[in-house]
Amino acid sequence: MTRCLTIAALLLVAACSKQDQSPAPSNEAANTAEAPADEATVPTLEGSWRVAMIDGRPVAEASAMVATFAGGKLTVASGCVRRAWTYSQKRNVVSFADNPGGSDNCGSGTSSQQETAYAAFTKASMAIFNKDGSEANLSGTGGGLTLRRR
Repeated sequence: MTRCLTIAALLLVAACSKQDQSPAPSNEAANTAEAPADEATVPTLEGSWRVAMIDGRPVAEASAMVATFAGGKLTVASGCVRRAWTYSQKRNVVSFADNPGGSDNCGSGTSSQQETAYAAFTKASMAIFNKDGSEANLSGTGGGLTLRRR
């Protein structure tokens, strides 16, 4: 009987005494609050660009076109011919709508390359930029355009 009392007393003392508790193992990766990865900044189309290629083919000197993006408006000029669109850009997604009021013809007509470029602008839906933002590739159902900053 004394054995039972001794064992009970030891168990009682052990239960009441403070013990160092080691922290429960944890998954460090799950508990560490990671800052969200910085999203790469997408350049804007704002500014002046040269239309360098249409569907992968260089633009002929006679059809040289300058595209100017400013304040939600795009104007493409080639000589005295000018076409205009309104546009929006949200990161890499772009959309264009004809703006006949901003277009002008000097009566000289347009080349087939210019018409192809105009159709590509109208139907472009994606803008992909090179690393430093000096080149943009516009693509959509109307074809592809390569623009280079001026």
